[in-house]
Amino acid sequence: MRKTIYTLLLLTLFSCSENISTEFEGYWIILAMEYNGESIYPETISEKFEANIIISGYENAEKIRFLNSDKAVYLPGFKGEKILVDFVQNLNEIEFKLHEGIEYEPKQYELTKRIFLRKYIIKNGDKRDELIFESDSTSIKLISQKVILERHIDKVFNGL
Repeated sequence: MRKTIYTLLLLTLFSCSENISTEFEGYWIILAMEYNGESIYPETISEKFEANIIISGYENAEKIRFLNSDKAVYLPGFKGEKILVDFVQNLNEIEFKLHEGIEYEPKQYELTKRIFLRKYIIKNGDKRDELIFESDSTSIKLISQKVILERHIDKVFNGL
């Protein structure tokens, strides 16, 4: 009897986190951010050319790009360049760490590192397909670019 109750309890716990995405490959659009209770938003400034898909309604949105095969992620900058960092994911937690061998010393990277380089709990957002990364000081609301593109394509083919 105890084993049955224990098994049911474990199944219940695992099913609660079942809806949280654990696959972050590709681009994720930042919908909103808070740092120390204040609303903020990154502004990547770069001299490098980068081809981007522009989605109606998200024209100026900043993105986080996950490279799962390398366990790396490109994070947007705050009045500076993007930074490449590593990520470690464990169930409903994700941690961003400095990428080994890359140093971001200039002052322009300090705010970006302070905001992003930490451990986050992954939660479901208010709307379907939204995720929230939440730490002691930072909250990042995200949606997959792939999901948004699929919705736009569905609207086109459904005549909406």
